[in-house]
Amino acid sequence: MENSKENLLKRVEKQELEAREFGFYWENIDQLIEQVQSECLEIKEAWHKGDKTHLQEEVGDLLQAAIGLAVFCELDPHETLNKSVSKFQKRYDAVVTLAKEDGHRTLHKQPYDVLMDYWNRAKLID
Repeated sequence: MENSKENLLKRVEKQELEAREFGFYWENIDQLIEQVQSECLEIKEAWHKGDKTHLQEEVGDLLQAAIGLAVFCELDPHETLNKSVSKFQKRYDAVVTLAKEDGHRTLHKQPYDVLMDYWNRAKLID
């Protein structure tokens, strides 16, 4: 299963490279950023409508746009995602440690600003 997920990432990267080679591609990074922002708005709309099928489609479009952004920036999408996952894990582990040091067994039912405070504190540890 994991190998097929990696292959899917490579498939999207290949599509992006083929599109660029054919000339169907972005002229500049601002266009890609606009596309990512547009997909986020469409996700929000699908979420509020409660349409899970449409939501999945829009999240998929966002993932495709993010991979396209990595390719445009000449970054390896797999390596880029792998580094991001490692960074998140390190910060999440720090959040857990900080919360436990403050006497929390869990952060369930904590307000968003408390969660962000822990996240920002964890970022300082990096």
